Amino acid sequence: MKKTVLTASCLIALIGVSACAAPSHTMKPAHLRNAVQVAESIERLELYTRPNGMELSARDKLAVSQFLDGYARAGDGPLYINRPASAISGLGTQQAESVIRGLMAQNGMNPTALQTGQYNSKPGDPAPVVVSYRTLRAIPQDCRTMGSLTNSFSNQPHSNFGCFHSANLAAMVTDPRQLLEPYASGQPNAQRRQVIYDKYIEGTITAAAVNPDQKVGEQN
Repeated sequence: MKKTVLTASCLIALIGVSACAAPSHTMKPAHLRNAVQVAESIERLELYTRPNGMELSARDKLAVSQFLDGYARAGDGPLYINRPASAISGLGTQQAESVIRGLMAQNGMNPTALQTGQYNSKPGDPAPVVVSYRTLRAIPQDCRTMGSLTNSFSNQPHSNFGCFHSANLAAMVTDPRQLLEPYASGQPNAQRRQVIYDKYIEGTITAAAVNPDQKVGEQN
């Protein structure tokens, strides 16, 4: 009888302990929780012209040149020139396009990358010539929100673990396309590969010879 009562008490205790246990939840790896997002952005430059022509100062020409440099470094796709429909045949609009083409030629940029278009505008309203291009930006996760670091009863890493590492990576990436797909590999040298393989079969050392003068040793 005592044995039966003891067994029943143990079962009740085990049921109570299991009822108090919280369900286990495994977090995703840090590189998935705080992954760097790649988003498309539009860079644009507005050039206001006059019907009788356009006069660009040295400062304005520098701004246009820097804008084109940004396109050469990070532009994705063509360079667009959108002209206002109300002034599409104006002298200023034509000069703006001529200036851009000239700066592209000076910087060695491909002229076929330029595409022109127009947008609706009311006659008499100030409407600029809009130069734009698409680019990709690396967007890091927001690491400012942090929970309690003492909440470690589940023996899981903190939810923001690795967030600042991801943010630093996003700030250092020059070309966000590297995060989407790797650069294409060149064709391997089949002839050189066969030479190394033949040396391996013969038991010959395939490493380059080391210059004795380059060896570093201990000096007493």
